[in-house]
Amino acid sequence: MVRKAILVIAAAVLLIAVAACAPAPPEEIKIGAIMSKTGALAAMGELIGDCAELAVKEINAAGGVLGKPVKLLLEDDATDPAKSLEAFKKLVEVDGVEVVVGPMISGAVMSIGPYAKERGVLLVSPSATSPAISEEPWTDFAFRTTPSDTLQGKALAQVITERGFKKVAILVMDNAYGVGIEVVAEEELKDKVDIVASIRYDPAKLDYLTELGIIKDKKPDAVLHVGYHDDAAVVYRQALELGLDAIQWIAAEGVYGFDFKISEDASEFMRKAVIGTGLTAVGPAQDEFRAAYKKEFGVDPGLLCDTAYDAVKLLALAIEKAGVYDGAKIRDALWEVGKEYAGVSGTITFNEKGDRVSGTYEVWKVDLVEGEYSWERIGLISL
Repeated sequence: MVRKAILVIAAAVLLIAVAACAPAPPEEIKIGAIMSKTGALAAMGELIGDCAELAVKEINAAGGVLGKPVKLLLEDDATDPAKSLEAFKKLVEVDGVEVVVGPMISGAVMSIGPYAKERGVLLVSPSATSPAISEEPWTDFAFRTTPSDTLQGKALAQVITERGFKKVAILVMDNAYGVGIEVVAEEELKDKVDIVASIRYDPAKLDYLTELGIIKDKKPDAVLHVGYHDDAAVVYRQALELGLDAIQWIAAEGVYGFDFKISEDASEFMRKAVIGTGLTAVGPAQDEFRAAYKKEFGVDPGLLCDTAYDAVKLLALAIEKAGVYDGAKIRDALWEVGKEYAGVSGTITFNEKGDRVSGTYEVWKVDLVEGEYSWERIGLISL
């Protein structure tokens, strides 16, 4: 009995010693963020950055994390993978962050991924959707609060088949985002439609008359398009010049939130010819989030703002659960808190690759009301 009591006391002393050796949390909990405040996705990035700020403000109002205030360190990557890696290294090596929300684009995640794993720093992208990310060996340090385009490719294909289109041209940016959707959509449409052209373009070229001429010659009854705001402005303006507004265009969410002031012709083309898909959510949590955002910033949140907000909230929960500010331990905790998490963007569950496994996509169109262009939801697809 004496021996047993000694062992119990020794174990208790050991536990106390281990607890005493655990590192104390820093005076402030840093969450890095990499957003496209400039470049092709500047308009979207500005709104997404605001959502991250809103989440941090709410977390601090509720007492912070581990009893400490949260500080958001926001960097701009100009929608460029190389600059995104530079921003990530700055956050890690200069600012000492262990977790990062972002970057926004798939190419940037691909650029950062190996370094993030090497340094044991966790990233959670709210908007990178390429299915290729799932195949990389560093995904245990790269999570996504938006589903991969394995789902959006299916949603786009569903829109095409349900509307009865038979001859389809595919026009996508030649990058991880565009090619990722192209591959999934082609597989989904196989044996269902005739794909008369599959064209990849350079988003920096900003002249697409050659590509659009091929589409015109092929005479499709629908065009599947994947682009960003800047290149879409040119694609749609030139498509209008070629009379391609008589064909139905189905676009991915990269063009959603397009600044209608950029081009009247492109805006009018979108009104006449474009519908599209994008991740969305419905329900009280989404309504409360939208009301809080509008109260804070005076405008409605944009596409994928809610997934950025959820990314910050999930990281805060994971840091709290981990009990320490350490990227690897926070990563392990994120898998635990990321099971049936009731986010404002819908229910979030991560698989072993850090991918969100489900989502609801809205079908949208552009409308013109009292001289103002606006976005209108015309359908929902749950996957």
